[in-house]
Amino acid sequence: MAYTLPRSVYNILEEALGNKEKAEKFAEAFEKIIEEIDKKAEKEIVEKKEILKIELKEELKNELVTRDLFEERFKVIDEKFKVIDEKFKRLELKLNILIILVLLALTLFNPAFLSIIEKLLKL
Repeated sequence: MAYTLPRSVYNILEEALGNKEKAEKFAEAFEKIIEEIDKKAEKEIVEKKEILKIELKEELKNELVTRDLFEERFKVIDEKFKVIDEKFKRLELKLNILIILVLLALTLFNPAFLSIIEKLLKL
């Protein structure tokens, strides 16, 4: 990026140095110095930007869950759900057996049912 001094600065330099050529050479040298400073600053900004990017990425990596960690934790949760599902299936079987036993007991000890059985056995 070329940097050019304003004409008023050239006039001030010419007046101070007393010679137009010296003033232009001084201004040219000054412009090159400014350009070099700009280039150096831009280079440092790019380097700092990369460093900050890397640091931010590392911080986020420590704060956020990775896909592998998420999948690992999800597998653990899935296994726990499978265990709970098996327990519910066993409880459901036990409950069905209990219901059958209760119905059988109510039926066998029901006076009306007993009288029907007595009549059937007497035949």
